[in-house]
Amino acid sequence: MEMLLEKQLQAALTERKAVMGEFLRLKAELARTQQRNDDLRSENRALREALHAAEHEVSNLFAYATQVGEEASS
Repeated sequence: MEMLLEKQLQAALTERKAVMGEFLRLKAELARTQQRNDDLRSENRALREALHAAEHEVSNLFAYATQVGEEASS
């Protein structure tokens, strides 16, 4: 009986180690994924700001070109 309990305990400890190892692996993967998500959000924000600035510049250039064209027509 004692031998059976010892084997069961050993099996439970082995399983616990395996589960803990998998848990730690998943926890590390989650941390990496969250960091990548944060990096992508930051990159996306920077790209949106750059796009907005480029749109503003194009709008200004178009207005300037229109003004120059009107002055040339006069």
